[in-house]
Amino acid sequence: MPPTLDRGRCIRTGGIWPARVTVLGAVLCAAAPASVRGAEMTRVVSGFDEAKRFDFNVTLGWSHDQKRAAVTREFASDAPRPGVDLIKDLVYSQVRDVLNARIEIGVLPDVGLHIDLPYVIRDDRDLDFDQREGSACIFPGGMGTPTCVNQENSSLVRDGILPGTSGPVFQGPRRSGLESLGVGTSFAVMNQRRDETKPTWTMGIDAKFDVGSTMRRDAARPGANTGVGLGYHQLLASTFVSKRMGAMDPYFGAYYMLPLPGTGSPFDKLSVGSQPYARPQSRVGAQFGFEFIPWERPEIHQRVTFEVRTRADHRFQGSSHSELWEALSGSSACGPAGGAACRPGVDLDLNGDDVPDHPHPGVTETQAYSTLGGDVGLNVQAGRYTRFRGLFGMTSDLPHFITFATAGSDRDGDGRVNSTNPSDGEANPAYREVIDLPGRRFKVDGVRIWHLSIDLVAVF
Repeated sequence: MPPTLDRGRCIRTGGIWPARVTVLGAVLCAAAPASVRGAEMTRVVSGFDEAKRFDFNVTLGWSHDQKRAAVTREFASDAPRPGVDLIKDLVYSQVRDVLNARIEIGVLPDVGLHIDLPYVIRDDRDLDFDQREGSACIFPGGMGTPTCVNQENSSLVRDGILPGTSGPVFQGPRRSGLESLGVGTSFAVMNQRRDETKPTWTMGIDAKFDVGSTMRRDAARPGANTGVGLGYHQLLASTFVSKRMGAMDPYFGAYYMLPLPGTGSPFDKLSVGSQPYARPQSRVGAQFGFEFIPWERPEIHQRVTFEVRTRADHRFQGSSHSELWEALSGSSACGPAGGAACRPGVDLDLNGDDVPDHPHPGVTETQAYSTLGGDVGLNVQAGRYTRFRGLFGMTSDLPHFITFATAGSDRDGDGRVNSTNPSDGEANPAYREVIDLPGRRFKVDGVRIWHLSIDLVAVF
């Protein structure tokens, strides 16, 4: 009879076999110790498994993000040559700290439920004139062609979107609060810990409910709303696969996120006209990485791994809280009677009389774009009851237009869009020529997001 390998003690049993088979068995044992399992990304809790009735994990994490981006604008010109150029306008900055809490409990073998509570400690955003040239800046009125922006040549000020200022163009309020309530399940279709000949393959289904105060801005009361809610629920489906081979544990994963706007959301379609991209941007993403295990002591539940991963995401065309959403948000004093609180050409005209009668909600139809990034990290299992994970990395959004609304859609088949009368259902009431017309659109470029996260897991 052929030999068998006891995965717990890694000994040879059975009849007499050639020495080369014994050597092969020893190699398999060395490459697949009793603690074999998938990477951190494929870890799953389990319930009613062997002597332990169920796993119960509590994770407390902190993440810090710093984002910086250039906001440019199209400029149509006839001289010195006809065409559309991109000109400098603003620099966007954001600092965000989030306290992440997760509770996981195993309910069946390799099946777990979890609850996520991301609490935003702070979310600070501001816009300033693009003066990244520093001491080399040339301003309007100086010698030579301007290379930097101030209130004299800012298109944001020129078009009355925001008033002129000698200080920061825009400083948002410090936002904080519960971002969402997440509930979900994850399960292992295959588990290398149980059968070392197979990879660990996990699947997850999550729902993130928008239960907190939705992010809004009212120019009449600029500091009144400090919420961090996105204004939509999220449904996520994800899958990850890993397979440990000796000291290396590579993994691959993918996900899809479907947004579902809540009642009274800023992403609600307006009551008239055609808005093909009013819904929030849906997302799809993938990541590939590996863990390198330089040291472990399975018998005392200790190990150290180094992690490297790359990430890619794609956001489909739709509406978003762009880098300009707070600056574009109108005043509640802008109503059907119009008045000085309404910004001509910026706030909405829902009755088609060329007089603004509705404040701009801030969210804008945004071009589809991709995001690329990567991280390096350290994972430490200090013992049976404690794990630590730290990741540091950078993400970059590819250039994309953030004011990208279409004029509407041709519903009567005459080959054109009647953009002057939203009530006939063709015009897009969210379309604003001052920001959406080709030659006047805003674009984001040079996005850099630095990310640091630390997780501490208690295992019960």
